[in-house]
Amino acid sequence: MRKLVTIRQVSNIRPIPGADAIECASVDGWSVVVKKNEFQVGDACVYFEIDSFLPLSDARFTFLEKNKINWNDKVGVRLRTIRLRGQLSQGLILPLGEFSELTAHAVAGDVDLGALLGIEKWEPAIPASLSGEVEGPFPDFISKTDQERIQNLTEVLSTDAKTEFEVTIKLDGSSMTVFHHDNVSGVCGRNWWIRESESNSLWKVAKQNKLLTALTAYGRNLALQGEIIGEGIQGNPEKLRGQEFYLFDVFNSDTRQYLGRAERQQVVADLRALGASVNEVPWLENTTLERFQADVARVLEYAEGGSLNPATLREGVVFKRLDGSMSFKAISNSYLLKHGDR
Repeated sequence: MRKLVTIRQVSNIRPIPGADAIECASVDGWSVVVKKNEFQVGDACVYFEIDSFLPLSDARFTFLEKNKINWNDKVGVRLRTIRLRGQLSQGLILPLGEFSELTAHAVAGDVDLGALLGIEKWEPAIPASLSGEVEGPFPDFISKTDQERIQNLTEVLSTDAKTEFEVTIKLDGSSMTVFHHDNVSGVCGRNWWIRESESNSLWKVAKQNKLLTALTAYGRNLALQGEIIGEGIQGNPEKLRGQEFYLFDVFNSDTRQYLGRAERQQVVADLRALGASVNEVPWLENTTLERFQADVARVLEYAEGGSLNPATLREGVVFKRLDGSMSFKAISNSYLLKHGDR
């Protein structure tokens, strides 16, 4: 589960050329613009990740009031990627001393600090064609799709430097899961199991591609997870006609594990033989992490480039161990700056 609020340590402070009142602080793989002399290297701080929605009912955030928005009937501020005096800034850090209610959890890490502070993850409104009527909560026998960002996993560039990863393009759409489990089949969005409906785009695509019938015939307890992209979804950056599902993972709900690349491709081949049409997210290459020399900036540079549509800027890339045991994502900063509305 993504942690929007964490207690961290300032690892570096560097000046911003031409700026007298601000400088750049580093916390793990993140760079954040701060007031000059507000922090020193080694200071403990509270880090609020991008896409955090900070409630202005908390007086500690009112200095951001000029950027306030109304979201889900609440007034607050959404943190996003910005540039200040040419410097990329992602998120917000504030002194730990301003949050006495968090100090007891500084080491234990036993509480969701975001929930404690009333911080929510900002998400854009879901198009009506994707929301539909709810059958129930997202099934607890399936893992939700939400890879961690490389900025929060900087150590993996050293600990897994020689491990081989597959790299795929991250498509900017809406999360979709199609599953078969113990004689029950269904379709889910990011957070909900959606009731079957002729007007719901997730169900339309699942039926059109014969994903449910093929999964049922296959007989294994599996969930196909990916993105639905196209017209009416996130501005359709790939310029598709209609809508399509692109698979990026297969989850085994018996073992509660993601399949590795080889087994996943075998499942895709088997489902196609059973009549399903299965698109996969674009694969770039298999590679080891040592090429990045333990430098997050090199990974983020690698994340830049074309997408499924080569003329379109991609959202980023996803790295997965070939055995499926772990993954992380690197989001293109160019994409974040261009599409700050989502």
